[in-house]
Amino acid sequence: MAGEILVNSEAYENLTMLCDRFGSRFFATQQEKDGAEFLASRLRAYGLQNVRLEPYTDFGWVDGRLTKLWNWKRETASLELLKPVTQQFSCVSLTYAPSTPSEGITAEIFNLERGNRTYLLANKKEIKGKLVLDGNYTKVTETAFMRSDPTDLYLPTLYGYLAQFGAAGLICTNRNYGGIPITGPARWGQMGEIPACGISKETSRFILRQMTKTPAMGKLNVKNTYAEGATSYNVIADLPGHTHPEEIILVGGHFDGFDISVGAMDDAAGACVVLEAARAVAKHAPALKRTIRFCCFSGEEVGLNGSTGYVINHSHELDKIRLMINTDSAGISAKTGHGYEVCGPEELIPYLEGVLKEIGTFDREWEMPRVAREVVPEWDHWAFYMRGIPTAHFRDLPTDPIDWLYSHTTVDTVDKVNVKGIKDAAAILALTLMRMADEDEIPVKHTPSQKILSYLEENGIAEDLRVEKRWRRELSS
Repeated sequence: MAGEILVNSEAYENLTMLCDRFGSRFFATQQEKDGAEFLASRLRAYGLQNVRLEPYTDFGWVDGRLTKLWNWKRETASLELLKPVTQQFSCVSLTYAPSTPSEGITAEIFNLERGNRTYLLANKKEIKGKLVLDGNYTKVTETAFMRSDPTDLYLPTLYGYLAQFGAAGLICTNRNYGGIPITGPARWGQMGEIPACGISKETSRFILRQMTKTPAMGKLNVKNTYAEGATSYNVIADLPGHTHPEEIILVGGHFDGFDISVGAMDDAAGACVVLEAARAVAKHAPALKRTIRFCCFSGEEVGLNGSTGYVINHSHELDKIRLMINTDSAGISAKTGHGYEVCGPEELIPYLEGVLKEIGTFDREWEMPRVAREVVPEWDHWAFYMRGIPTAHFRDLPTDPIDWLYSHTTVDTVDKVNVKGIKDAAAILALTLMRMADEDEIPVKHTPSQKILSYLEENGIAEDLRVEKRWRRELSS
């Protein structure tokens, strides 16, 4: 099976087609639906069954009722420094940030020196009414969307606090040089309360230099269009099992990108790893004891919308899913290894280690896939984890810095994805899936919801989700 992928792989060809022909595939756009149709056509060609585009419209549960998703489209954005010098800057709106008044917002700029909850709460009064610049609190090797310090808040959590504290707006900094403004989600699948934009690191450094001796004034002007009510589509296909067809191993990666780029690394590559694994495993379909379901999720970048939509649409059969594997950012690089980050339960760690030990080293002596533990609510496996399903994130591990240099910017393009890396990832994933599907019994069980909720409360994750306005969106009660 590994040889089939390494010699006859279609992964890079599919990646190129998906990005070059269908653009960003941004949430709830025609590009996204056309891209979904392309993915479905490839899965049918590979011999998978019950291939379909499955629509969803719900954000999730809020105060006991299902709420709808929002459409959002960027128009224009500009940022100007007014004092102590005058300077115009290039910027882009964060997704799901609202427009400013037509005349823009003029306010003093406040620089965040730290990105943690304690610092924000201590500076609550100073933040009110200011344009807040997250200028210098995280390491330069990370983007604003990955927490290099465990106490740093994820962007939507930071945004949530700033909205609570009455900030005039947020100016989000790219953590890497190159003159590239960065985007990201303000709110998840819902409209935000305050305008927000992304700028380059060089722009941020310029503003900070002006603030060393005197307060700085800035003007932010953003125009976006948005309305409640959006329909998007996941791509789903099955290889039915022959001994335990009712038991499902679900593997999925999101195929959407931000609207400013083609999103090749994040995450067309991960979606094409899913396709390539499906192609290889399909050749051995008669040997499968249990069903493998292959999914390409939409709407991840703006709120984990596709995976949450799947969980809502399939709530009646989630007990059939024995394991969920997410492939976001898999197969980008050939410089590092690959591995699984387990969200939960902990018993999944030794089980995966045993499976990978049987697979053995792959291609290089040090390319033994590894297993780690990470419970973070920013990936497509989260909705499944919240419903008690064992979940793991398969990706480049350790992370190659290139994974974060260009993510969420205009230069997340096909040429950044390594041909060998995407093949290696697909081969490891396919071998893992075959091994699991052939088990007499998968020993890892579902976790009771109350145990998960208690864990999240005890570790501060519940508070982050409340601030982000998505606490328990996956749960009807």
